[in-house]
Amino acid sequence: MNNNEWIIQDIDKDLLADFKQQTQLPETVLKVLLNRGFKDINSLKDFIYPKTEDLFNPFLFEDMHKAVTRIKQAIEDKEKILIYADRDADGVTSLAILYNTINVLGGNVVWYIPSDEGYGLSCSIVDKYKTENVKLIVTVDCGITAVKETEYANSLGMQVIITDHHEPPVDGLPNAYCVIDAKISSCKYPFKELAGCGVSFKVSQALMQTYGKYFDKKVAVVCVDGEKSSAYIITLVNDIIISKEEKLLNEINWNDYARIITNYQDLQKYISEDDMTDFVFLENFVPGSAGSLNFTAENLLAQYRKNEFYDDGRMLEFFENNVDLVTLGTIADIVPLVRENRILVRCGLEIFNKNSSKRPGLGYIFEEFLKNQKISAKLVSWYVAPMINAAGRMSKADISANLLLAEDKYNANNAFVELKKLNNERKELQNENTKQFDILLKEQCDIQNDNIFVVLAKDLQHGVTGIVAAKIMRFYGKPVILFIEDKGTDEATASCRSIDGFDMVSALERTKDLLVKFGGHSHAAGVTIKISKIEEFRKQIKKVADEMISTEMIAKKFIVDCELAPVELNKQTYNDLSVLEPFGAANSQPLFLLRGIKFEDIVIIGPNKDHLKFTVSKDNVYANAVFWSAAKYRDNFNYKDNFDILFNMDCNRDALQLMIQDIRKSEVL
Repeated sequence: MNNNEWIIQDIDKDLLADFKQQTQLPETVLKVLLNRGFKDINSLKDFIYPKTEDLFNPFLFEDMHKAVTRIKQAIEDKEKILIYADRDADGVTSLAILYNTINVLGGNVVWYIPSDEGYGLSCSIVDKYKTENVKLIVTVDCGITAVKETEYANSLGMQVIITDHHEPPVDGLPNAYCVIDAKISSCKYPFKELAGCGVSFKVSQALMQTYGKYFDKKVAVVCVDGEKSSAYIITLVNDIIISKEEKLLNEINWNDYARIITNYQDLQKYISEDDMTDFVFLENFVPGSAGSLNFTAENLLAQYRKNEFYDDGRMLEFFENNVDLVTLGTIADIVPLVRENRILVRCGLEIFNKNSSKRPGLGYIFEEFLKNQKISAKLVSWYVAPMINAAGRMSKADISANLLLAEDKYNANNAFVELKKLNNERKELQNENTKQFDILLKEQCDIQNDNIFVVLAKDLQHGVTGIVAAKIMRFYGKPVILFIEDKGTDEATASCRSIDGFDMVSALERTKDLLVKFGGHSHAAGVTIKISKIEEFRKQIKKVADEMISTEMIAKKFIVDCELAPVELNKQTYNDLSVLEPFGAANSQPLFLLRGIKFEDIVIIGPNKDHLKFTVSKDNVYANAVFWSAAKYRDNFNYKDNFDILFNMDCNRDALQLMIQDIRKSEVL
């Protein structure tokens, strides 16, 4: 509706035919993948069949070695460690992962989640834990902008390790003991889109590895050429390659290495038994194709890494005990579900479905809301994440933390009952704030001409502003900044949500002289400002938006993944699409186009009578459909007309259901 733009891409038929020959995937799935940019078979297979051995080494993070050796020292010296977390689901899961890891290793660890102090590290809380003899603070999912607070902790003789995934400040990093954040420009970690819980998981993984037999020791991957009496050696420390070289066998000091990996038994001819430190012979190694020594060594290393992941029982147990928490936090934080995030979420969903009551607290949520359904990323985002987020939104995030950390059903049930109550209160608050902001938006903004909406409210409760901002942003297709005056102060705090192409953090950076503090992502940020500065801020941020936002950016665009024929509207097509899951940010549910259909049995539904339900038909094929928030368009749909529809596929009570995203009059007769 409303003249939205539909982007319909052409399929490369030659590439489609090639992929069909090389895979067993259905044609509809291949068309979706082609339209999403997969142009070679290897990248396609990596996406469809993600492998745990493709996860990156945590020591690729800048400062990771420094961070985990300091935490290990604190554990061994029985120093009191404070984990300081953000209060959303990402922060709470980040806390649970690191807390459980340090606790298992015997550390003296406590945790804190801010309530009324606002986002990020707080000087008052630093003071509190200084009196409790905390020497080391580790932030999770926050801290990257805590310049003043970190300096204050330093002045008290405390050390701060920051682990975060938000954008670092332009003016410089906090003067922390070390900072773990892939978005720091100097950090060479290959994947920049981990959620805070993903970063916490990597820190915990690296910490566990410091207790391994080969931590900080040289490991050699050796490929031998018997005829030349030489070997190609890849040297690693903590699984990081530090050198690659070819040497004569009689020139190698094997005692330099703590472990030797090779597939060549005759290496023993060149080494005395006394010189053998810790040899691993990969007898069944197959390099894949003939190649040079270095090629074979690289393949040998890949095989060894794969074996190590599944053979190291201690690290495998760590992975399986924590990846479900990473899954929950990653889905809740709406980071791109690609590459590492896709691997982690796939693994975590498998664990949820094998044993949904593994964590008693989450078990109660699954039992209450999912009713034995297969647990998917969508269901986690609809039912589980809002529950975990509810406590933080109501300034009681410790309840969510207690739910995730509870090891017995009694404590888990107590936390669940409290959380359920808070979630109901959150829904009521959300409805009230939505109504109030809708009124204020129309009073304070020029809906038609403003490229960004800045709204100030008073006498409203914080907690759900981000949800309301996202709803307004989606409805109008424009960036939104919603302020609420902080009671008893001269400041206001806002949640910001943005459209594609408008980097909210960069825009706020251009107005930073007016702000108390700000931080976040390109699409979602938070900001605090003096109330007296809001009008000037409104003026400046609107100027920034006018410079950066084009008419094309505001127009709603639908990128069609695939056009379907009526005969493809069936459960088999829906089931075929499951190989693309988990769906989420950067891997949305496929959007399909169907042309020239008719509507039948149009009914207005919902408690507020704002949705449409109807049947679509063409060529004697019928399917149920729902169009949310579209009751106002009911009179546009004449039973005699033909329509084109954009839709996602879903399943309702084992029957296919089309989730309509947009409709327009058809040119097909």
